[in-house]
Amino acid sequence: MSVEGTIWQKLRWFLLRAAALAGALLLLLVLMTACAGWYTSRPEFCRSCHNMEPYYVSWQESSHKDVSCIKCHFPPGVGEEVRGKMLGLVQLAKYVTASEGPRPAAEIPDASCLRSGCHETRLLSGRVDFHGVPFDHRPHLEDLRRGKRLRCTSCHSQIVQGKHMTVTTSTCFLCHFKEGHFNEGLGTCTRCHQIPQEAFDLGGGVTFHHDLAYEKVVDCVNCHGDLIRGSGEVPRERCGVCHNREDDLKQIDDHVFMHRKHVTDHKIDCLECHLEVRHSLDKERIQHAASDCTSCHPDHHHEQVNMLHGTGGKAVAAQTGGMQVVRIACPTCHRVKEISPTGTVLWKASLDMCSQCHDASAAEKLKSHYETLEESLSEVESALKRVREALPSAGLDEERSAAIVSQLGDVEDDLNFLRAGNGIHNIHYAGMLTRAVVERLSSLCREVQVEEPKVTLPEEMMNDE
Repeated sequence: MSVEGTIWQKLRWFLLRAAALAGALLLLLVLMTACAGWYTSRPEFCRSCHNMEPYYVSWQESSHKDVSCIKCHFPPGVGEEVRGKMLGLVQLAKYVTASEGPRPAAEIPDASCLRSGCHETRLLSGRVDFHGVPFDHRPHLEDLRRGKRLRCTSCHSQIVQGKHMTVTTSTCFLCHFKEGHFNEGLGTCTRCHQIPQEAFDLGGGVTFHHDLAYEKVVDCVNCHGDLIRGSGEVPRERCGVCHNREDDLKQIDDHVFMHRKHVTDHKIDCLECHLEVRHSLDKERIQHAASDCTSCHPDHHHEQVNMLHGTGGKAVAAQTGGMQVVRIACPTCHRVKEISPTGTVLWKASLDMCSQCHDASAAEKLKSHYETLEESLSEVESALKRVREALPSAGLDEERSAAIVSQLGDVEDDLNFLRAGNGIHNIHYAGMLTRAVVERLSSLCREVQVEEPKVTLPEEMMNDE
């Protein structure tokens, strides 16, 4: 054999051995990759990181305990699984280098929930019963809800501690009751609840049946007004938990954009931003009712506040009062302690307090204006009564009589406002409003031929100093 043949034979043998070795290494690499893929796809691997332990335990105790983690966390398809593995390597690197966040964040795409063999028929199943409430998935996932598109995980999430992908009822309450009035719109009771058919024992031998309330068209709020608690507002400070650049908050008031980015594009739990809205029977309902007096009682300080701001009167334009301009606090004047018949502490105001801020002459002048105002209102009240009594026999046609009745209504509204708002809170505005009321009422008195109100207001009362 020639030298060239020997060299070629040795080279051929070397190449065959190299190819065999490369093939073996490639096969080994494929086997190792397959084994690694299989091993890292097991739920037990997920708990290798200590911060995953509570999530693993909640999964193990949930109805999804027979479904592997990657079935939900990776969308269907080989490509998505490979992409998920790459992201897993990134998370592993962060864990090893101690650069991961305080808690793991995961997004479950709708495609994972609706994949074959899981919940692919959920949208076709129609209404299902959820704790006595008939619920249909289709409109919640396919239609816009108040302009926002929801995801499966908008309602099924990890918010409930110790539960894995359970229904988060706080999301339901937030959507249905925020920015709405009780028993209206999305918050209408019968959207979720049927009118109870059974009788309720109220104690003492008294029973109640809802048919009575239904027949008399009694609003649910009359008895169940305390079932909704919380505003669902978004405190701006919560944005700073994730966003520390001012540019990130430029569109904070664009609700459609904010919900698309946080809810539709990324699964951010509603309560990460919103305050909670609760909807349930509450043992402490009396305490809640007491803390929200306006649920039954009117705002007893509404007129006083309007008087301070110089608004609320119909006959004159607004004029902010001096007390409001200098931002005097209520306790500055309301310092006389009294006990009401019910035992409640009341803080009354006294004209003697005027000298705290005003000199003696100004304080006396203010007291004089207040007394003049009170006397004027009594005179206006008497004149109003005279016009009403004389109107039927004044000989006016029906159209004019109706117009006078309307004007008298405006006069009475302004009179009631002056009484309740207490002109001392804005003496100049009260003086202007009283003079306008007197002028209108005097004109009506002349028309029905009765005595005009005898009111003379000092000009300085109308001039702010």
